[in-house]
Amino acid sequence: MTWTKLSDDFGVDCRDLSDAAFRTHVEGLSWVMKRETGGYLDARDIRRFGESPHAEMAIAELVACGWWSIEGQGYRIHHHMEHQPEPDLVARRRELTAERVRKHRRKKAGLDDGNAVTECVTRVGTGRDGTGREPLKTTRSYKKELGKSPVLGAAGAAEAVRIATRWR
Repeated sequence: MTWTKLSDDFGVDCRDLSDAAFRTHVEGLSWVMKRETGGYLDARDIRRFGESPHAEMAIAELVACGWWSIEGQGYRIHHHMEHQPEPDLVARRRELTAERVRKHRRKKAGLDDGNAVTECVTRVGTGRDGTGREPLKTTRSYKKELGKSPVLGAAGAAEAVRIATRWR
């Protein structure tokens, strides 16, 4: 499902249009977004969506004010198309959404192990045999050593002690 985006000032922009032109313009915008035509309407499209009994006069009004233009056997909508996503962008979003939903459903059904954690990732150490660096020590003697650090200084050492104590 696509959407037609109308900005907050859309009504203000349309204040000088007749009711029939306003309705025809909104219906035209909705139609090109639904059909993903990029703003192009042919004569057959207008017969399908043009519900106003004065659609022909409304189209003439929209062309006269420059919001629509005649193009080939149909019309091109110009006004407010800058707020509408391009058809290729809509298609790409649809593909990405379908892929995301497919993955979610597979995972929910227990069929997807794409994010499984392997044994080598969960080993405690950093070496191949599980040995490696020792965990951070937070003993009293270690805290004293941090407090005497000439590199960190008094303020930095106090912060290091606070951090080391917090993660115990």
